[in-house]
Amino acid sequence: MAAQNEEKKAVKTTEPNTEEKVEKKTVKKTTSKAESDPEEEKKPVKKVAKKTKPVAEDTEEHEVEASVDTIADPMPEKHAENTTPEDSVEVSIEQKLVALYTLQQVDSKVDEIRAYRGNLPLEVQDLEDEVAGLETRISNHQEEKKKFQTEMSNYKIKIQETTALIDKFKEQQNNVRNNREYDSLSKEIEYQELDIQLSEKRIREATARIESIDSQIKQAQERLNDRQHDLSEKQEELKTVVEDTEKEEQALLERSKACENLVEDRLLVAYKRIRKNARNGLAVVGIQREACAGCFNKVPPQHQLDICTHKRIIVCEYCGRILVDKDIILQYHE
Repeated sequence: MAAQNEEKKAVKTTEPNTEEKVEKKTVKKTTSKAESDPEEEKKPVKKVAKKTKPVAEDTEEHEVEASVDTIADPMPEKHAENTTPEDSVEVSIEQKLVALYTLQQVDSKVDEIRAYRGNLPLEVQDLEDEVAGLETRISNHQEEKKKFQTEMSNYKIKIQETTALIDKFKEQQNNVRNNREYDSLSKEIEYQELDIQLSEKRIREATARIESIDSQIKQAQERLNDRQHDLSEKQEELKTVVEDTEKEEQALLERSKACENLVEDRLLVAYKRIRKNARNGLAVVGIQREACAGCFNKVPPQHQLDICTHKRIIVCEYCGRILVDKDIILQYHE
């Protein structure tokens, strides 16, 4: 019995040792597997690295692009500071001043061409208006004459009808039965005779009126012939003058329109207003001997400096003309 109990104790003591041995074996197996297969543990790491490769490439590309940008423009802030809106305003104002001065010179040449023609266009226009008025007057006289002629014909017809009635009444007088009928027919005959006299008077008045109208038509026709002759001569003279300067004027007008397109509406309206009010038609003038070339009044030094820097458009304080400096004048090309 004692021997059996000792064997049982020995079995109990050995069971945990076997479990520990089993656990140790499993641990050893796992460690041995991990040591034996190191590539298997690295495989998922390689896959992750492959997946992250394009991200790394993108970042490298962005870094390369950023480096290229920095090389191409190493001082972007300075460039941004240099390209301020003030520079663009200065350039645009200078271009506007050049366009305004060019427009002024072109318009002045057009004025010279029109002054060379003199008053011929106005004389031609006046003669055309006078000829049209004389033609209208003659047509009105002719219509009035026709009106009186129709009245004369109507009165003549009325006289004929009245004469026929008088003859009829006279025949009836021969066949009357009493004095009352005779007296009534006599009164009717007298009334018709008075009507004939009135019609004859109207005919005479219409005839006199027609004669006066004929004289007026004759005078107007003679004057019309003279004016038409003068008009033809003036038109020929104007045509010869226009043919000499037409091409040049057309080219100048086209250039004027091109310059107007370069100037904003506000400045163009001001330019035309100043040019209209100016006696010599000059709206843009230069500075001569520190004075305005339009009114010859002295320009303040600060205004002269602003004009030379082309920062803004300066107007003369006295005459209101736009002032430019020599640089703008030298940029003008004929």
